[in-house]
Amino acid sequence: MEDLRSNPLLWYKIHVFLYDLRHFQEEDSQARLDSVMDSSYLCLPYFTSEEASQLKTTKIQDTKNLGDIIEETLNERLERRMKKRIESGDFRVCAAHDLAPIFEKALNIKPKDLERDRVLLDLIKQSRLKPDDEQLKVWPGATKASRAVQTPGQTKRKGRC
Repeated sequence: MEDLRSNPLLWYKIHVFLYDLRHFQEEDSQARLDSVMDSSYLCLPYFTSEEASQLKTTKIQDTKNLGDIIEETLNERLERRMKKRIESGDFRVCAAHDLAPIFEKALNIKPKDLERDRVLLDLIKQSRLKPDDEQLKVWPGATKASRAVQTPGQTKRKGRC
């Protein structure tokens, strides 16, 4: 995980990706998500093939990497969806309800923190997936080294990790 956090551009792209999953109804988010061609969603326009490979092989649990977790969780959700949706014929995966929680949990990014990060939200609107180095420097999330560092808008809670 620290390898992901240590790459400011990749960490930023991950946040844009999660934002888009939660806001797929917005025009820009929908356009980016509609161009995804991989079932894991880890591909262009969000991630290069090298970045996608790095993400998929990132160890999330002792014996599992992100790619395995995505595949297992999506298969499980699709099986449940098939049982419930036979009548309607709608078997689509929902970005906000099916995909976003997988990535948020695996990468320890809380949706409320994402929503409160005004610097990030402004950067997404201005730069989309292509911020320059100077723009990335203004986002505190690009320089975080650990989970202990707070995002803008996040309040410190006493007695909790």
